[in-house]
Amino acid sequence: MSHVADYEMVVGLEVHVHLATRSKLFSPAPVHYGGPPNHFVHPIDLGLPGVLPVLNGRVVELALRAALVTHCVVHARSIFARKNYFYPDLPKGYQISQFEDPLATEGWMEIEVEGDSGVAIKRIGITRIHIEEDAGKSIHDSAIAGGGSHVDLNRAGVPLLEIVSEPDLRSPGEAGAYLRKLRQLLRYLGVTGGDLEKGQFRCDANVSLRPRGQSELGTRTELKNLNSFRFVEAAIAAEAERQAGVLDAGGGVSQATMHFDAERGTTRVMRLKEDSDDYRYFPDPDLIPLQIAPEQIEAVRQGLPELPEVRQARFEVEYGLPRSDAVLLSGTRELADFFEAALRGYGGSEGAKPLANWLSRDVRETLAEVDVELDASALEPAAFGRLVRMVVEGRVTAANARPLLTEMVRAGGDPEALVREHDLEAVSDRGFLEETADAVISDHPDMVQQVRAGEDKVLNFLMGQIMKRTQGKANPAAAREVLVKKIRG
Repeated sequence: MSHVADYEMVVGLEVHVHLATRSKLFSPAPVHYGGPPNHFVHPIDLGLPGVLPVLNGRVVELALRAALVTHCVVHARSIFARKNYFYPDLPKGYQISQFEDPLATEGWMEIEVEGDSGVAIKRIGITRIHIEEDAGKSIHDSAIAGGGSHVDLNRAGVPLLEIVSEPDLRSPGEAGAYLRKLRQLLRYLGVTGGDLEKGQFRCDANVSLRPRGQSELGTRTELKNLNSFRFVEAAIAAEAERQAGVLDAGGGVSQATMHFDAERGTTRVMRLKEDSDDYRYFPDPDLIPLQIAPEQIEAVRQGLPELPEVRQARFEVEYGLPRSDAVLLSGTRELADFFEAALRGYGGSEGAKPLANWLSRDVRETLAEVDVELDASALEPAAFGRLVRMVVEGRVTAANARPLLTEMVRAGGDPEALVREHDLEAVSDRGFLEETADAVISDHPDMVQQVRAGEDKVLNFLMGQIMKRTQGKANPAAAREVLVKKIRG
């Protein structure tokens, strides 16, 4: 049996990120997911005779955002090269990428890791960020291909960023934390949609082992095209286990490209790993060097939004939210923007905590039931803020507000109008509440005696009876006050 714990794990990640553009890197073909195969392709993507690539300017802007937020050095001059290899889903026989002169280098990003003394901050180096085009997709599904393989070139030419980390990660957990943080940042910036199922955010993991205390790196292997955080962590763990077994048996690890079998939780060799020489890189003669002026970099820097960690800290200080709420609300730009717009609709910073509670529980549950994302729902943040304020002020009960929330998620609407339309205005009339409390006390004398004997939990049952008699319209605070006063004097 292998002993992974006897070795230090060394992991570096190569993350491939689809950029959020309407058209492809060098052609006007639309970037489209889920359409029929081979319908979103242009002669430039196919490398047909006589065509010339034209760089998409939006790609450069998005790439600069990613480089700046990861503290990279942006180079004023970078060069597109041809990476030559032959595969069915690469129609030109080469991929346009950047090699010796990439867009950006020498960056870093910090992640939270679990240490012996609790959570610690660890800095992960970023070797380089470069721009390249994606290849097509080979389909080996027998249900689709009838036992053969098909090629879909819709993805060919889609703009990618490749973000290469230093080998600074030391566990599957650290790799997962790095990927989650990187994806969060890039989505915040609008660089990518980051949809894992659509292949918009995927990575290759380079894994090696070395005896603890040794500075020299071991021979690495590469796990290809991992598109879920869970798979990345499981694949790294499985490959480390395999390598430890080889080393424990006195063997040597061969540099290779590996496949992760998620069902079996094991890795196997796909092919011996190529080196850069095998790709015969050379500058693409059809593309001039990319020149970026300092003022262009500064313009992109000035346009960067407030980043998640900064927003989280501000939510804690400005609104007095606990860290758990601030982390949740700043997790995505869409949710953070929605929260602050809802707070304006609420009409005061005292609404921060009740809004956070409703967003973390009721809104999340309602969105799951309706099967829609927040930004795709009909729920307007200002209207949501007013609904929560009505609950806090006792104008509508939480129980009655929840079905209104569902209606607002589905079709929108003004909470004031919906409360009137459904006759859900909370009842605070003291005379009416006293009559209702008298009736409940009369119907349940034994439970009233238990309350008088100090069993406060029974009050919840009696309150439930009041809410039942008033069809959920009784103001809970006012009703409880009346009930307790009548029972205990």
